[in-house]
Amino acid sequence: MEELDFLVRFWELRIRYETLGMPLTKQERFELLSLLQLVAADREPTPIDGIDPARRGVPVQLTAGSGFLCGELKDLSSESLVVGAVASLPPGHRTILYAADAVTGVEYTIPCIVACSREDEPCLIGLTPDGLPSRSPYTIPVFGMWRSPLGIGRAGHRVQA
Repeated sequence: MEELDFLVRFWELRIRYETLGMPLTKQERFELLSLLQLVAADREPTPIDGIDPARRGVPVQLTAGSGFLCGELKDLSSESLVVGAVASLPPGHRTILYAADAVTGVEYTIPCIVACSREDEPCLIGLTPDGLPSRSPYTIPVFGMWRSPLGIGRAGHRVQA
């Protein structure tokens, strides 16, 4: 989870600077340059065929159609994420990866695009970050209150049947 936290911050700063053209503060520019040096020294992404599908991973959810697909984050690099799940997603499919760290109380949402998938047991889905990720405090909703599993919208809205 520490590596995911590190990379989410890297992707956030990089996307804001390169894609969105949003100005970074002096501190954020320094942070981005430091993260770039660390990422440049990072290992190459493991090909999807080199991932052991039986290896335990961090539980995650992916948006899929009109619902969610549960899986495990098997591998992580600055350019890709590999998720093991019971079903695959087609290449080119846009999805959002959701992960929560109960120990630190942080949840992550990362927009991704499916780069490749492998139809084994479990299926392996290769994702490429594609958009501005978010990192927010994890909160448990009050009884009777609805909360989006992706952290979208404000917490605390009552569900009406």
